[in-house]
Amino acid sequence: MSTYRPGSLGIDLKRIWRQFIGKLWIVILVTAAGALIGFAAYEIYSNVMNGNTVYTVRNDYYIYLNYEDFPEGPDYFNAYTWDGILRDDPVVDRVLEADPSLTKEQILTSVKGEILGDYRLLTVVVTGPDQDLIRRISDAYEQGLPMFADKIDSIEKIELWTDADMQVYDAYTRDANAALLGAIIGFAISVFCLLIYYVVDDGIYSERDWMNRYPDVPLLGEAGSEEAGINTEHVLGNTEGMYELKASEFEFNKDTFDKMRASKGVILHIRTGADKGDVIDKIVYTLKKQDIELKGVLTEKK
Repeated sequence: MSTYRPGSLGIDLKRIWRQFIGKLWIVILVTAAGALIGFAAYEIYSNVMNGNTVYTVRNDYYIYLNYEDFPEGPDYFNAYTWDGILRDDPVVDRVLEADPSLTKEQILTSVKGEILGDYRLLTVVVTGPDQDLIRRISDAYEQGLPMFADKIDSIEKIELWTDADMQVYDAYTRDANAALLGAIIGFAISVFCLLIYYVVDDGIYSERDWMNRYPDVPLLGEAGSEEAGINTEHVLGNTEGMYELKASEFEFNKDTFDKMRASKGVILHIRTGADKGDVIDKIVYTLKKQDIELKGVLTEKK
């Protein structure tokens, strides 16, 4: 009679490992599928939603300083200062005058300033995913920024130095990250499902599994092994006249039961991990009800 009660035993790491090895291909497949889905989803989003293609215009402006009144030149117009000035109201208001269709929010999110080395050479960088908008903002700065010189005594004038062409680049490409995230999610899902499978799987994977269920019936070992031969000889002695029954071939048949009762006992063959607890329970209970003695069990690889 089975003494097995689902959930009554602790976690058997060796049993988990045997189950995991047999299902490793599922983990690999789901992880790979997750990576592919993550990559595909990102590509669809980035291209269809226009979140990946970025346009930029980098125009250089030359700042003529008022050395007549400021012979030493100003020492406070660095990159940080100009980056702020380009988004301050005095400049933005001039830009909006040049192109009233623009909004202040569009300008503030698209413009930044750079000064590399020579503080007289200012680079205005306009960046964003809308090609037409970026071009209109850049053109508006070409008109509005020079007018800002009238507001600062130390600046004589500001002139456009280079009128650059628009460039296209993928600043926000995250293909690898999306694929990695998809793979991690796929791996986590597959491992979680295997853990659930471990909980509900009542297959026999080891002698411990068998003895936890049927402590009165000896598991003799793997059929054909030296262990099984020695155990069978010691426990059962001469097996001649015993009936060997495969769990996968069991069926209710009166003639078969009569043959089993006429034998010296039954040796049951089960496939490791393949023949489930419900099936084996049914066989063991049926043999008991038919007054057939179950002498021992041999395992076979599925």
